[in-house]
Amino acid sequence: MKDLVLSRRELQVLCNCIHSGDKRYIHVSFPFYDLELFTLDIQRPELTKIVRAKRFEEELYRRRPADRSVSRDEFPNFTDLRNCLLSSGFLNYANEVEVAGRLLELKDETRDPNKRPRPLFIAVDTNVLYDKLLSRHLPLKDEATGRLVEAPDFRYVVTEIVQMEIDSNITHKYSREEIGALGNLLAHRELLNEFRNGSGRRARLAKLALNEMSYLMTQLRALRIKGTPADNKEENDRRIAESYRNWSRSGDYEVLLLTADEDMVHHAISNELMTLQLQIPYEVPEHGRIDPWAVSDLLYDLAGTFGAISLDNEGITLLGEWGGKSSADSTSEHVKAVFEDESKQGRIAQQLGICRKILARYSD
Repeated sequence: MKDLVLSRRELQVLCNCIHSGDKRYIHVSFPFYDLELFTLDIQRPELTKIVRAKRFEEELYRRRPADRSVSRDEFPNFTDLRNCLLSSGFLNYANEVEVAGRLLELKDETRDPNKRPRPLFIAVDTNVLYDKLLSRHLPLKDEATGRLVEAPDFRYVVTEIVQMEIDSNITHKYSREEIGALGNLLAHRELLNEFRNGSGRRARLAKLALNEMSYLMTQLRALRIKGTPADNKEENDRRIAESYRNWSRSGDYEVLLLTADEDMVHHAISNELMTLQLQIPYEVPEHGRIDPWAVSDLLYDLAGTFGAISLDNEGITLLGEWGGKSSADSTSEHVKAVFEDESKQGRIAQQLGICRKILARYSD
């Protein structure tokens, strides 16, 4: 077998190479459950035959351990799939139209000192970073006017508590014993060799969220403010809201807190903050169109969340964890593609090399 390390954006090259071949459909599966997640019609593009929650959960419970040899938390569930569909932009928030309208109103109001004399900052809750609202769902279009609201239209602020809440999940690495226990429960156990000393499921999710934090800090130039975390989530939520309130009062700012957590809405109101709740879509359709540029985002998020996904009829496995993966691979949003067919790897490597040379020329 041959392999290639590609960035999230470079997965588009892989998809284009498949599209230019003789295959229209790609069957995407989770190899450790031997479970097909969906079929990608790469020509339209469209996702079809998206696995149903009941089928996914049946396979999950069949694989889960009866003892404590490995934590049940290490087994991805249907919510993980739904979250990937949301973070990639295939699914929208249930109230995304209303969110677009409200943000557009705020954008207009900030330009009128009579309506909003104080500077307005958008504050983020931890779940907003996990779901990648800012980098993947914006810009949003207001259906009534056709106008766009974009992420750079606002100034942002993030409390250290949010960053520490994410960072605190990057702790668990698989031990030799856990790998052995997983091998007794999962299909395609040969892939587990790549996971030795690799990050556990929660750590993988947190690393994906930290990449969104990087986007927020570097591209959107968010201000980072002080905050002291608590030992439990409920108290942490209250402290997040308090840190934004204290900062807004110290500088005479207005703060709008973005969150997908209903309890956090109440904390925000108690701390005299404006808030906008993002409603998570709990229903996942069996099929739907997907933006061509979102396909690479979806494959990347799935590989990172599940650890590995397979493009079955292409003989390609995408690994979010692999032996020798570095911190630079995480921050650069890399995945490892393993090819059964060496000639296919060679063709894609050739196209990838051409694209990298063109990009390097324009970046000089």
